Amino acid sequence: MNPFEFDHVEWLMEREASEAGLDREARLAKVAYRLAEDIFDKVKDYCKPSDDWYKCMVDHSPDEFDEFKNKYLNGEEAEELKRFIEKNSDVYKSPEEFWNEVKIVYEVLWNEEMSLELGRLLSDEMVALRVEIVQNDLISDSTKVKRLKAYKEVLEQFADAIDRALKEKKPLTEVELLHWYDKVGDAVFGLKNYYYYEIMGYYIAFYNVLNDDQKLELLSGLLDTIGDVLYDIDEDLSKLEALTNKS
Repeated sequence: MNPFEFDHVEWLMEREASEAGLDREARLAKVAYRLAEDIFDKVKDYCKPSDDWYKCMVDHSPDEFDEFKNKYLNGEEAEELKRFIEKNSDVYKSPEEFWNEVKIVYEVLWNEEMSLELGRLLSDEMVALRVEIVQNDLISDSTKVKRLKAYKEVLEQFADAIDRALKEKKPLTEVELLHWYDKVGDAVFGLKNYYYYEIMGYYIAFYNVLNDDQKLELLSGLLDTIGDVLYDIDEDLSKLEALTNKS
């Protein structure tokens, strides 16, 4: 549904209100919510093909909302929105008041998306690093065992640090998180990999756009991933050690 089809939206709100007992202000709040969703969907579509999705999303952060919101409205939509606000001037004393409601919802949607995507990227990296060792045909099985054990040790220490942060409800800082990923890289590659450091440093910098609750949620997800990776490492070690013992 196009949220700017206000006649249809208001008719739908009337029907929903009769079913749910919502008052008029609650129905209007739903219009603001749907508009925020529509703008956010357009932002995601705009950023999706970008070479740098994270930077594009930061350029469309809630702090920048007032600068780009009209970019995603065509002239007809903007006029419909203006008429809608004027029609409900007893609720919205000014266009800014309506847009503030939209912005609040947009911020929630944006924060959730950034937390989810960054958490997924950091979790996927842990999985990929284990695969990097196991499927590396340039190193021997004994070297794979050595690196897997080193990776396991760092992950266990990393898990302890995350567990403490969660219990204290105090998220790791950006510097602390980067420190652990640097240690992980040292264990996996067996030497300094400056390209890896640079890439991880770039992405982990986006960690600071999250609030503390979102950081803790991200860390909780990482802790789950570490548990899964540690299980897989134990399986790998069992197979590789059996092979090295035979030889």
